[in-house]
Amino acid sequence: MSRRLAREELFKMVFESEISGKDLSIILSSYLERENDIELNEKDKKFLTEYAKGAIENKENILTKLDEKMKGWSFERVGNVEKALLKISVYEILYKDTPKEIIINEAVELAKKYGDTKTYEFVNGVLAKFV
Repeated sequence: MSRRLAREELFKMVFESEISGKDLSIILSSYLERENDIELNEKDKKFLTEYAKGAIENKENILTKLDEKMKGWSFERVGNVEKALLKISVYEILYKDTPKEIIINEAVELAKKYGDTKTYEFVNGVLAKFV
C-alpha cells in the first residue's frame, strides 16, 4: 500500500468515527481485524496504528490549533468529511516530519474525491494557515 492509500484508509476510519460517534481506537481495532479489499503489510498497519493513536492522544491540541486557525468558523459546524481530513492533516503537520506541501496536497485530493464541490477549497484554506 502506498502512503497515499494508507492516508485514505486513515481518513475513512476518522470519518467513520465522526459519523458513528465511536472511539477511533475501536474503529482502528475493528479495521485491523477484518478482512479488507486492501491488503495491509506490517509497515501499513504500523502507519495506520501510529497515526490513529497520535490523533487520539493529541485530539485536544489538534482541535485547539484548528479553532485558532478557523477564524469565523466553528469546527463543530464543519462537515464530517472536512473534520476528518483536517484532524488527520493537522496531526501530521504538527507531529510528523512529512513535507507540509505533501500533506496539504493529499488532503485536497481526498477532499475532491469524498467531499462536496467546495470542500477542497475549504480544507486547502485552513491547512494553508498552518504553513
